[in-house]
Amino acid sequence: MRHWSEEDPWADDDPGRLIRPYTVTGGRTRSARADIDLIALISTVRPPTRAQRLQPEQHRLLALCRRPTALVEVAACLDLPVSVVRILLGDLLDTALVSVSAPPAAGTPDARFLQAVIDGIRRL
Repeated sequence: MRHWSEEDPWADDDPGRLIRPYTVTGGRTRSARADIDLIALISTVRPPTRAQRLQPEQHRLLALCRRPTALVEVAACLDLPVSVVRILLGDLLDTALVSVSAPPAAGTPDARFLQAVIDGIRRL
């Protein structure tokens, strides 16, 4: 049996701020905008008015997206699950504070590029 005094390799000395996802989303667990792709680009359209009450995470999201930023990158920067960011994003889309662009189309990779990657891997 382990005692609390023993060092736990999984313990974090500084766990940081702990915010429950349901607190950030107001108890919602699903977003009406669940179809937003992980690499979709989010852009801030305009700042909120004084009458629009936003959460601190939504203000941070708006600040992050002054330049187009992928949904997955926003989630990482906010240190929140993607599902939570989708809910916050849905609220911002409903108030026309942000826009979402389809992910950039990925073209077919060049055969020479693929061969160079394969050759590089083989040299390892």
